[in-house]
Amino acid sequence: MSFPLRAPSAGWEPVPLPTNPPVMVWAWFRPPQAPNAVVFQLPPELFAAVTNSPRLTMRMLLAAVGMEAVVGWTLYGQQFALDAETMRWLEADLPQPTGNDQHLTFWAPLAAVAMPNPVAATATPTAGSDLAAGENPGPHFEMIEFFWTNILYLESDVRRARTQLEHSISKLNGLNRDLSPEEANSADTVDRQQWQDARRWLREAISSLTRSTKEIDVGLLSAAGQRNRFLDIYEKFVKSRTPFPGIKQAVVDFEMHQKAARNVLQAAQAAINKGTSDGERRATLILQRIAQKVREKSNQARGKKA
Repeated sequence: MSFPLRAPSAGWEPVPLPTNPPVMVWAWFRPPQAPNAVVFQLPPELFAAVTNSPRLTMRMLLAAVGMEAVVGWTLYGQQFALDAETMRWLEADLPQPTGNDQHLTFWAPLAAVAMPNPVAATATPTAGSDLAAGENPGPHFEMIEFFWTNILYLESDVRRARTQLEHSISKLNGLNRDLSPEEANSADTVDRQQWQDARRWLREAISSLTRSTKEIDVGLLSAAGQRNRFLDIYEKFVKSRTPFPGIKQAVVDFEMHQKAARNVLQAAQAAINKGTSDGERRATLILQRIAQKVREKSNQARGKKA
């Protein structure tokens, strides 16, 4: 069935691919936040299952869902607009996902799913508008829709990262402690010095995690930041395709806000990874070594008593 004729999905739907052996992928057509999109789930198992078949490509997936035109896609969290350079990627082998994000989203022109608003398409620019006389605002609305939808997906990832940040902070705070009397008696000078260094790494990691948490809570993506401004523009003008003053600048602003959202997410992920490697892992290794000495000392004491 052609993509423009598909009704929005109520849930994930199976989509067969012409591979050998035949495989199914899961797709969500026209989700509420992106009526001009289809989202695929591409788990690593899919690539392992397709062993004696044509390569998995984006072109194959587009054909499977009847999507004849796209304006861009988001692959494993990375956004790409369709142009002369990226068009060849449609025929290239799809890379396997290497992280938690296993989604591929294709964006169709909005005209592919709904008739354009004739008033919005031909309206005379409002006072102060940066549109030229008779200029069609449709492409600008499509780009804002494209960026806003990506922002919503990024915000969902940021919320998950926020939960992970809290978990990491709690774990590192639990590790950042004085050695117990048994541990202190069993540890040598090197152990004690290394534990002091480990606690410094823990404090630095906690500080980084806390900064990232604060940036999510009160930074650009929060209600205290810029989010409400972008939501207001989207709700008042973009959804209804109503031309408004500054629409071209709004496209730039939405793109920059999307980049800011991605930066916040990457900073949170980096803080989590750093907390795990520089804080948790180092501290755990030192405590395990000291715990082994505690056991050895206890065994020696029991042996002497025997």
